[in-house]
Amino acid sequence: MDWLILASQYVPANPDQLSAYDSFRIWADSNRAWIIFVELILVYYLGFATTWRMPILKTVLLLVFLFIGSLIFAILDVQLPVKSSMMVAIAILVIVKVRIKPDANKRS
Repeated sequence: MDWLILASQYVPANPDQLSAYDSFRIWADSNRAWIIFVELILVYYLGFATTWRMPILKTVLLLVFLFIGSLIFAILDVQLPVKSSMMVAIAILVIVKVRIKPDANKRS
């Protein structure tokens, strides 16, 4: 993942004395693919999964494809706001899940 570190756009104002925000941005840039991978898993299970439990081989295959997708999104994240748009998608899906849950109980 060294090529992602080289592609980082964030340069702290004072590299000798990093603030908490600077440290977080540097950490987020160095772990870009893993953060996007976790966000992709959340989006999949909140929005697309019909069942939480699948056979183990399907789950492994799903995780492999999600990781490949996270590598592609990590490359795109250098110039586009992929991480923040994934957070917006997660927030929207959580709101939808919370709002649908009480309606399903009322209909029964």
